[in-house]
Amino acid sequence: MSLIPSAAFTRLRAGHSAADEITPNDPTPDSCLGTCNHLVTWTFAAVFFLVATSAFAQEQEKPPARSVSPDGKWELRAGAAGEQEDFVIAKAGSDETSFVLSEEEYADGLAEALGRAPSYANIVWAPGSKRFAFNLQPGKAYQTAQFYQLDGDTWRKLDSLESNAATFASLDRSMARQKKKLKLPPEDGGWPIMTSWQVRKWIDSNTALIYAHSQKNFEIKDETESVRASFFFTLKFDPVGKWEIVRTREVPPKGVDGLNAEERKEINRIENEDRELRSK
Repeated sequence: MSLIPSAAFTRLRAGHSAADEITPNDPTPDSCLGTCNHLVTWTFAAVFFLVATSAFAQEQEKPPARSVSPDGKWELRAGAAGEQEDFVIAKAGSDETSFVLSEEEYADGLAEALGRAPSYANIVWAPGSKRFAFNLQPGKAYQTAQFYQLDGDTWRKLDSLESNAATFASLDRSMARQKKKLKLPPEDGGWPIMTSWQVRKWIDSNTALIYAHSQKNFEIKDETESVRASFFFTLKFDPVGKWEIVRTREVPPKGVDGLNAEERKEINRIENEDRELRSK
């Protein structure tokens, strides 16, 4: 099919009359050259358009990073197009997935949790970028954290907080003491408002500071009484990723007695976050 318009046209050579007119059926070398130029131009334009469209589509398919490691080598982002139910740890600037955090593992929905406040559903990177803690909410009234360690180029899931009874024991004892003061029977479990473990920060590459909080409500003579307990746990990790609790401090109902400098900073931040949340 010719790219030259079908409407008749007339071009006069210099020194020739109209009787010597040139029509589309009587091409000259000049007209052939013009046609070739048009074809080359259209071909380059089509190729450029296809390449640009493909590059744009690929860029659109790659979700933005939600969190980047301190060394800039790793990032948390949503899965590729068609796999948005997954969140992945990947090498920064690469389409290669190193570790998948599937939303199906979490009853409350990781996708929703990552977008809501307070920012419990997030990654807290350790200095050196060889470990991170992932705060999330797997249930309606339950928040927890999971730890991961980099071995070579492979991320490995470490022991959970729930694997160590000591993380529950302090909270349970404090709650039991308060129930006793209220003269509640031991078998009265009340109804849970929230039980939470949240990694607040890494003190260094091997030491994580956790804030734990539990609250339950009880009915006493047609009135609702709340029982609360809050603790800071300091976890120490060895080279293979095994951790132990090296410090436990209960947060007093008022004041900061018994808390060290790091814990005092964090309790102030937590109180400010709570105030901001209530004001919304």
